[in-house]
Amino acid sequence: MYFLLNLAKNFCTESKLNLNLKPTMKLFHAACLLVLMSPLAVAQSTVSSDATTKVPPVEPVLERDHSGPGRIGVRLVFDKDTGLPRIAALIRGGPASDFGFRVGDIIVRIDKNMTYTLSQQEVELALHGEPGTSVELAVQRDGNPRFIIRALERRVIPIGSIDNILPPTDEVTVP
Repeated sequence: MYFLLNLAKNFCTESKLNLNLKPTMKLFHAACLLVLMSPLAVAQSTVSSDATTKVPPVEPVLERDHSGPGRIGVRLVFDKDTGLPRIAALIRGGPASDFGFRVGDIIVRIDKNMTYTLSQQEVELALHGEPGTSVELAVQRDGNPRFIIRALERRVIPIGSIDNILPPTDEVTVP
C-alpha cells in the first residue's frame, strides 16, 4: 500500500496535481489514479521527463522474430509530442482495414508492449512477421479512454494493393 501511495504521489508531483487529502482518502485516490491513468498520460510524462529514464518494453522486439513478409496494411505517423504511432493510411482489403481500424486511430499497445516503450523502428518491426501469424493491437479512437483491442493476422500485401490506399496519398510506406 505504501508503494501504491508513493507511486501516485510521484505521478501527481510530476503532473502538478494536488494530493492534499485526508489520510484515509489518499490511498483510495492513489488507486483510482493508477487505474484510470491512460497510456497517453504515461507517455506524456515519460516524454517530458529525462530521456534516459525510458521504460523498457515487456517483450523485446527482435528482428529475427519479425523478418517475414507479412504486414497488416497500415502507414504510420508518429506524434511529435508523445511519440505514439497514429494510423495515417490503410490499404483497402488489408488486415487492419478488414478488422475495422480507421485513419487517426492511435496504437497504444502492440502485443504485450506499450508503444511508448518502443522506438519508431521497433513499432514498425513489431507489425511485421510471417504471414498467418497474429499481432494484437490496442488502439485509442477519438480520445476515448476505452481501447479497441483486435488480434490481426499478418498477410502478404500484393504490390498492386498500394494503389488502394485509404485515404489516397502520394507517398506510401507500408510497415
